[in-house]
Amino acid sequence: MEQKYIYRCEDSAEGIFTGIYDAWSSVHRHEGNRIEIQNEEWEETLLFAEYIEVVPDREKSEKVQRSIRLRISEEAYEMVMKAVLSQEPEKGEIIYRFLIYAYREGVRACRSYGNPWVMKLFSAVRNYDNESHHLKGFLRFDEQENGLLLARCAPKNNVLGDLMEHFSDRMNGEDFMIMDEKRRIVGVHKKGAPWFVYRLTPEEYNFFSEVYKEEDSYVTLWKIFHRSIAISERENIALQRNNLPLRFRPYMTEFRSDAPA
Repeated sequence: MEQKYIYRCEDSAEGIFTGIYDAWSSVHRHEGNRIEIQNEEWEETLLFAEYIEVVPDREKSEKVQRSIRLRISEEAYEMVMKAVLSQEPEKGEIIYRFLIYAYREGVRACRSYGNPWVMKLFSAVRNYDNESHHLKGFLRFDEQENGLLLARCAPKNNVLGDLMEHFSDRMNGEDFMIMDEKRRIVGVHKKGAPWFVYRLTPEEYNFFSEVYKEEDSYVTLWKIFHRSIAISERENIALQRNNLPLRFRPYMTEFRSDAPA
């Protein structure tokens, strides 16, 4: 049985691209390499396998990213970056196999839907895009006492950057923050300035969670608006859940249980 070499990477662009760089530059055949994402439930279960811990390296990561853009296409780079941010548990291996194929096929690789790795990459990208699209419509901001607009979400995919790009373009004259509760990161936008993403400390996360519970006038207005446009005779719960998944509702002002009725 052929020896397997499994590169274990942290769940980040730098980690995944470093793992791909190390696997590619090794003396081992591609067939024997595998890229895996570290997780708390991970256990060494494969026989005849050598597990290699990948140390994220910015220089290696940037070399892989430049190579994708120059040797394949900008479209391929965009797809790969969305896959990196997706919830797909096997994204490291999917990206690695896609790149092996794409470096050989070039720009047309992104449209080669008959290739299973292209389709897996496409599926991860579609999942990312769909969630980002939903949140751009479902995200709600609450105004704080200092005028800051604050919104919360807990997306399956890491779409915070996409959301910040979207709302900073439309709300450039506002001070606002979007908190990803799942990853405990927050996007910060100061009016007239570029946005950035910040990782919250446990104390900061608890502070923002408490701030969000406070009632404000916008919460009341949203609840009133939601009730006023509803037509009870035409209520269709199944259709509502199809158009507005339940997992988004705890973060929407008009559905919040702590909001005044």
